[in-house]
Amino acid sequence: MIKLQKIITPFVLAGLFFSVSHFQVAAQESDPPQISNVQVNDVTEDKMTITWETNEDADSLVNYSLQQDLGIVRIPVPERRSHSITLDNLEPGRVYYFRVISADENGNQGISADYKVQMTGAPQTGEADGEGQSDTVETPTTEEIVKEIQEITDPQELKEILNEVVKAIAGITEDLTIIGPPTVIPETNTALIKWTTDRAASSEVIFSPSSGFNGSDYAFSQTDTGVDTTDHEIRIIGLEAFTDYSFKVRSTDDFSITGESKNFTFVTKASLPEIRNLRVLKVEENAATLAWDTTVPAKALIEYQDQTTGGQNSVGRPTLSTSHQMRLADLTLGTRYVAFVISENSGGDRVRSQPIQFITVRDIEAPIISNVTNESTLFPGGESRIQTIIEWATDEPSACLMTYREGVAGGTEPTVREKERVEYNTRHVEVVVDFNPATVYQFWLNCDDEAGNKVQSENFVLFTPIQEKNIIDLILENFQSTFGWVKNIGGGGN
Repeated sequence: MIKLQKIITPFVLAGLFFSVSHFQVAAQESDPPQISNVQVNDVTEDKMTITWETNEDADSLVNYSLQQDLGIVRIPVPERRSHSITLDNLEPGRVYYFRVISADENGNQGISADYKVQMTGAPQTGEADGEGQSDTVETPTTEEIVKEIQEITDPQELKEILNEVVKAIAGITEDLTIIGPPTVIPETNTALIKWTTDRAASSEVIFSPSSGFNGSDYAFSQTDTGVDTTDHEIRIIGLEAFTDYSFKVRSTDDFSITGESKNFTFVTKASLPEIRNLRVLKVEENAATLAWDTTVPAKALIEYQDQTTGGQNSVGRPTLSTSHQMRLADLTLGTRYVAFVISENSGGDRVRSQPIQFITVRDIEAPIISNVTNESTLFPGGESRIQTIIEWATDEPSACLMTYREGVAGGTEPTVREKERVEYNTRHVEVVVDFNPATVYQFWLNCDDEAGNKVQSENFVLFTPIQEKNIIDLILENFQSTFGWVKNIGGGGN
């Protein structure tokens, strides 16, 4: 291990050194990694290894040079706390200047002090201090090189020069780096994706719905046809609401060197519900019923306030639906109330209605009967039995009785299905086992609410199933239709 010498005066970094402003700093963490224990190991004539440690996972970068303007070597993945970079192809006997830099995944950058180190071996120019040297070999200018190339007329020679230029570019150009994780701002059917690269490059996002995604074959791609840039922004469109997507960002520079991020995911927002047709269905002495519709399935919540006392309360239903009806109970007679409806979609986004007002009054409205259904089932046997289930609903707690009679033209006495006790409910069921098979019946419902308001429904008609014949009856009927004499069996025929 070689002893390091810190350089007190600051150095002006070379153009390849990244500005901290290029990094996207996450709001939740802005402290840069703390660099410690910087060491130089294995110093030879043309190579040395620099190690250091950070207090959090970060990437690895070394600025170095023979002069105080520093070059750069970087390992761009922020996944280690112990760092090591080997600088090779150095000149023996020369003094090199360096500093180490590490940035975490949020782009926060820690920078060490400046150091210098003496390489082993004899310097090729006879000078060992690395300062004030001048090269004796003259390098042709760009104009001279271009002029020489223009004088070449052999296509094969030009092709070989092109190949060598491409190799040289690949040898001196670093990998294009996506700095930090992309920023995603999802909406219902679009998402704005932003990212930064270490140099100007193109912009592309490849993405796919995460459901059924195999991790490599992205279904869609969107690119920005504008100029190359270091600050990239693409709004991807045509997305489904409340859907998980997987994506990568990709950028390519002028030398066809491509940088690509790892896979990330985001979820689009659910469609906001729109509250429509908000209305007060019924006002009672101590209750009120509100109804409304939403454009997408949503949870329901009503917040309401007593305008006399200022007392507030709420009632809600967690199930998703597009048609909503809720009853506010335990209100005070003769009081003005103001209510707000709140609808929440599957993504947790809420919308709030305009206020709606009502005054509780003495209940003079009869219950509303709705959703009347009936279903009959025949149970075969020696004496077939019919079971008929009749169901209905009322808009407020009510006590109901069902009345029926056989036929549709009257003439028979109606039968009332009496109750052992009076119960007030909004859902009602009546089970009848007295009906005959293959018979038409009509029935109606009488309901009273707790305030004594009465209502009678319209007449409903039902038809019970036909009784099934047993196997003996079927055999005899078959023979009778084939052989007329069967009907005389057991009789006193001629």
